[in-house]
Amino acid sequence: MNINHIVQNLFQENLLSSKVLELRDGQLVYGKLTKLFPQQMAEVQIGSQKMLANLTIPLTIDQSYWFQVSATDDKPILKVLPHSSEVSSEKGNIKGLLQQLHLPDTKENNLFIRYLLSNNLPIMKESMGNMKDWLPASIGKQELSVIGLMLERDLPLTKEVFSSISSLQAGKGISALIGELQQQLSAFKIKEPIVNNLLSSLTEGENLSQDTIVDTLKTIFHKMGYSFEAGLLKRTPMGEEQAFHQEMLKPMLLELVGKDVPIAVKETAGQLIDKVTGYQLMSQQTGPVMQLITEIPLRFFNQQVDITMQYNGRKTADGKVDSNYCRILFYLELAHMKDTVIDINIQNRIMNMSILNDRAPEIMPIIKQTEESLKEKLRELDYKLMTVHARPLTKEDKPVWSPQQAMRTNAYKGVDLKI
Repeated sequence: MNINHIVQNLFQENLLSSKVLELRDGQLVYGKLTKLFPQQMAEVQIGSQKMLANLTIPLTIDQSYWFQVSATDDKPILKVLPHSSEVSSEKGNIKGLLQQLHLPDTKENNLFIRYLLSNNLPIMKESMGNMKDWLPASIGKQELSVIGLMLERDLPLTKEVFSSISSLQAGKGISALIGELQQQLSAFKIKEPIVNNLLSSLTEGENLSQDTIVDTLKTIFHKMGYSFEAGLLKRTPMGEEQAFHQEMLKPMLLELVGKDVPIAVKETAGQLIDKVTGYQLMSQQTGPVMQLITEIPLRFFNQQVDITMQYNGRKTADGKVDSNYCRILFYLELAHMKDTVIDINIQNRIMNMSILNDRAPEIMPIIKQTEESLKEKLRELDYKLMTVHARPLTKEDKPVWSPQQAMRTNAYKGVDLKI
C-alpha cells in the first residue's frame, strides 16, 4: 500500500453507478419515455431510475431523448434538445451527446462520455465545452477517475483543479518532494531562507510521541499551508498577514514559482503546491458533516515518513468539531513494519482502536504492554479506550470514505418533472 493506492481507492469508492441521480441546472440527461398516463403524465427512465413527468410537447413512447435540466423554484423542467432522437439505438446515447457538446467523435471522447453515463455523473453542456481546451490528449482510467471526482464533488472543471487532484494519484510523496526541492535550492545556490527554514523544519522536526501527538500534528498541518486560504479570509494588519504567510509552505512556494528560478525548481515546487491544493479540494464540509484527508511529513521512530490522515466527523450546532463522535484513520509505510493502518472509532467518547499490519501477531504483545498507559492518558482527556486490536491487512481493508448521502445534499429522488 502507498498513498497513490489509498487515494485511488477513495476515488473508486466515491463513484457508484447505483447512486441516486441528481438533477442540476444546465445538466444534460438521456431518458426514455416508457409509459403514457392520462392528463399528459408519463414515466421517463433516466439510467436505472424512473421518474414521473408532465408532458407539455408530444413525445413518442419507447423513444429516447436528450433533455436539458432547467431549475425552477418548485421543480426542474426537462427540455427536449433539438434533434435529440435523430440517432437511434444505443449509439444515440453517446454520439448524440457528442453532437450536443460539439465534441469530435474520437475514441477518447467516446470513452469519456461512456464513463460519465455509466457512473450517472452530471453532464453540464457549458462546462464540458470548456474542458475540451485542456483535456489530456490520451485519456485512461486515472484521468477518468479524476474528472469523475471533479464532477461528483462539483469542483471547477479547470486545468488547475485537474492537475491538483491528479497529483494525489501519481508522483512522489510529500517528503520526497521536500527533499528534492532542498537539494535543488542548494545545487542552484538559490537563497530563499524562509523556504529553506520551512523545508528543514518539516524534515528535521521532533519525533512524534504519545505526549505531543496533537500539538505536533497541528503544527505540521499549519506549516504545510493547508489552512492558507482560510487565513486569507481573516482581516489582519498587513504586517501580521505577511508574518502569518511566512509560517506556511504553500504561500512561500507560490512566491517562489513566480521568481526567476530554474525550471526544475519551479516544477518541484509546483508539484508540492498541487499536493497541498489537491488535499484541500478533497476535504469538504456538507452541512454538519466534515470530511478531511491530508498528507503530512513526520518523524516517526527516527525515520521520515508520510502519514495520510482521513477524518470523518460532524460539527456541533455552534459550529465546533464534535469530538464525541468521529472516525480517524492513519495510513503510513514504515521501514520495518511496512504498510500500517491505524483505525480509531469514537462513539460518545468511547474509543475502539485497530492496528492493521501484516506483522500483527508480533505487534499485539507490545500493545498489551502499553495499553494501560494509553488508557490512562485518554482518561485524562475524558475518553474511554475499550479495545485495541491488531490484525493483518487484507484486500478488503480499504480506506473508509464518508457516507455517500453526505455528498449528495441536493439528491433528487423521483419527484414530478415537467418536460
